[in-house]
Amino acid sequence: EMLEMAAASGKSIAEMKRANELHFRSAEALADGIARLWQVMNDCIDRGLATDGILPGGLKVRRRAKAIHQALLAERGLNLTAPHTINDWMSTYAMAVNEENAAGGQVVTAPTNGAAGVLPAVIRYWLDHVPGASAARVGDFLLTASAIGGLCKHNASISGAECGCQAEVGSAAAMGAAGLAAVLGGTPEQVENAAEI
Repeated sequence: EMLEMAAASGKSIAEMKRANELHFRSAEALADGIARLWQVMNDCIDRGLATDGILPGGLKVRRRAKAIHQALLAERGLNLTAPHTINDWMSTYAMAVNEENAAGGQVVTAPTNGAAGVLPAVIRYWLDHVPGASAARVGDFLLTASAIGGLCKHNASISGAECGCQAEVGSAAAMGAAGLAAVLGGTPEQVENAAEI
């Protein structure tokens, strides 16, 4: 149905989502809300990458994102980067958010706390590592991701309590893949295919 709407309107998924949101809030409020979401996500990554020590609770779990990030920065300086290293960067960004979540820090539930690191990690990867990425397009990323998250919630579930971890992390991965495909220039069909995969 969303693909049919895109074909009929000639709009991208982000453009359709933006038009829908503008029925409920002003363009300024929407832009401010999107900017605030990304700011909280990005700040969360930065805090997680800068903080080490033991997470609260009795299990004595050590934070690892800072040390892994420092190792990645050192490796990058050597110009010996292996092709799979990008997965390490994304995992480290996600881990930073997850550790902030475990420490009771401020996170954005995107779509849930259990998967809070996925979407920010993909956005940060895109901004930090993909040539031509622009913070001005974060809104398109988030609007596309939210449209896919809405489909997941409406047609299935985003609840880990209801459907297990795949409902949380699977839907977050679909949202991230869709957002990334959109900002890389994907058609609505390619965006939905990315989400499905």
